[in-house]
Amino acid sequence: MPAEEQDVTNSELAMMCRQFASLMHAKVNILDIFEALREQSSNPLVREVIDSVRTDVENGRSLATAFSRYPKVFSPFFISMVRQGELEGELDRTFSDLAEYYETRLEETPDSKRMEGPVYDWEAAARSFQWIFIWLTLLGAFCLLGGGLIWYGTTLGGIPGDVGPNVAIFVSVIMFLAVILFSRGRRRR
Repeated sequence: MPAEEQDVTNSELAMMCRQFASLMHAKVNILDIFEALREQSSNPLVREVIDSVRTDVENGRSLATAFSRYPKVFSPFFISMVRQGELEGELDRTFSDLAEYYETRLEETPDSKRMEGPVYDWEAAARSFQWIFIWLTLLGAFCLLGGGLIWYGTTLGGIPGDVGPNVAIFVSVIMFLAVILFSRGRRRR
């Protein structure tokens, strides 16, 4: 049976994650971990994927990126967990959690097989459009601020207590603050 047609079961994923977590906790070099995982697997597809992931990691790709090249083996849940583990520096804990997750689902269909249609990465989409949202919000804030100030300037007999211009200026200030907070918060990640 060719490697492309063979499935990876939840049992195999659980075993791979458990071994990865144990070796990572023991502070074994990540390239040596891939070699150990490859030697312990009898599934040709798993061996092929591990070789490819190892090569990607050697070439400087993140572990999540390397695993994400195999959406028929690793679900978006798996990829996001690995990505978060890399960000937090807790890969041993992450792979231990993944092992427990797959161990509780040994009899089920693997996550990657349950999904129908193309997988869409909402996190990547949000990153791609974040600056468009910020600029549109900023543009709206400027329009409201300008509108409120013009309203004050053109209203004969208008007093600073009028509700309409005050609401426009207040909402624009809130929008400015939201833009500042959102753009600063996204840079830290």
